[in-house]
Amino acid sequence: MRVNASKFLGHAVLFAAALGFAAPAGAAECWQGWGYWVDAETRAYKSQELLLVTEGPADWQAGHAVTLFLLDRASGQIDPAREPIVAVPIDPRAYYRGSSNYVGGLAEVQGSADRLVFGLSHVAPPASAIPEMEAYTAWACGRGRQEAAN
Repeated sequence: MRVNASKFLGHAVLFAAALGFAAPAGAAECWQGWGYWVDAETRAYKSQELLLVTEGPADWQAGHAVTLFLLDRASGQIDPAREPIVAVPIDPRAYYRGSSNYVGGLAEVQGSADRLVFGLSHVAPPASAIPEMEAYTAWACGRGRQEAAN
C-alpha cells in the first residue's frame, strides 16, 4: 500500500489537534510541584496544598528570587485570578535521591511575614519536536489543558 507522506502528516496533525494535543509555539520548560504556607517562627502549616509552577527555568540558589504561579486545580492552567508568589529560597535542596531534577526547601516570600515550604520537579522540553510531547510539557507547565480522549 502506497501512502502519500504529506497527506498522512496533514491527517496526523489534524487528529492531534482534535485530541487537544496542539502544541503551543515554543517548547515548554518549567518547574512544577507543590507548596504550603507556613508560619515563619513555628513552621506550622497555614494552608492547604498549593500547586505551583514557574514560567520557564529558574535559578534555585539561596537568596535568588523565583516567581511561582498558582495552578487552578480544575483546568491545570495558571490561575490568572491569583497573584504570583515571589519566593526567595533560604537553603534549597537541589536534588532528590541522586537526581538533580528536583528542588525543595523553605523560602521567604516577598511581601509576606509567612514562609513557603516547597517541592518542585523540572519539566524539560521534549528531546524531539513531537506535537504530543510538546503538548504534554505545555500542559505540565500550566500553559494548556490536555484533553482526555473520549
